[in-house]
Amino acid sequence: MDNVTTALTRQAPALSMEMIKQYICPKATDQEAFTFLQLCKAQGLNPFLKEAYLIKYGNENATIVTGKDTFTKRADRLPQYDGFKAGIIILVQNAVTYREGSFILEGETLLGGWAEVYRKDRSQSFRNEVSLNEYARKKSDGSLMSNWRTMPATMIRKVALVQSLREAFPDEFGCMYSPEEMPVDDSALPVYDYHQPPKQADSRPPIQTPQTKTPPKQESAGGDTGTITPNQTKAIQALLTGLEITDDLQRHEVVTDALGLPETLTSFGSLTKAQASEVIKKLGELVDEKRATGK
Repeated sequence: MDNVTTALTRQAPALSMEMIKQYICPKATDQEAFTFLQLCKAQGLNPFLKEAYLIKYGNENATIVTGKDTFTKRADRLPQYDGFKAGIIILVQNAVTYREGSFILEGETLLGGWAEVYRKDRSQSFRNEVSLNEYARKKSDGSLMSNWRTMPATMIRKVALVQSLREAFPDEFGCMYSPEEMPVDDSALPVYDYHQPPKQADSRPPIQTPQTKTPPKQESAGGDTGTITPNQTKAIQALLTGLEITDDLQRHEVVTDALGLPETLTSFGSLTKAQASEVIKKLGELVDEKRATGK
């Protein structure tokens, strides 16, 4: 896996929290910027090559998404990858039909998308079928987002494809989600350019790496600092994958040891935000050490 990960990684200019807050997502909190940084490091994502985005609307929690082409480009470089088929599910004359591609005629009803990914070292393919009603993204006013309104067949086909790729290659695509799967307008994704300074200077105080006090006992994990966020959970899962730890029990034991808790965690959901930050920091250090030593 190390050789594959190295081959897939194109290094960004020394990505840092300062760079994320200045050029990528000025509205992000230190917590969100740190989580994004660790996820990019664990999965070798370069935001300046449109491989990852940190998106924040107003005071809502930031969303992390992976670039549209990252999934298929990386899959093409995997020696086990043996291609895919993908298409749409439509209703034609009261009959459910599976069509390859995303071509749909007037009068036909789009129901969903499907995809099938093949591995050379597996006897069966990885197939997914997804519903349009479940994934069609809407704005706060209830109207469909731009691309879901103008090309829903293309969008739902992509959702099915990335889900199948993630199941076929969990180590390479674990905790990575495409814009089509998330509540973001993928027609208006930002463009990051670290060569150009931001238009407005940021007058906020210097960024500090999230710190935490001595971890409390597990039963007090849902304290005043709030519970772990979805993005923190994704970052922890991605870092554990980067360490090649796939067994669920072992994953929980590693996180327990990182926090020095007296009893093994039964769920990451019991962590506070502060504890999750500490875990992300320590796992990130282990990933860096693993890449530096090649072990």
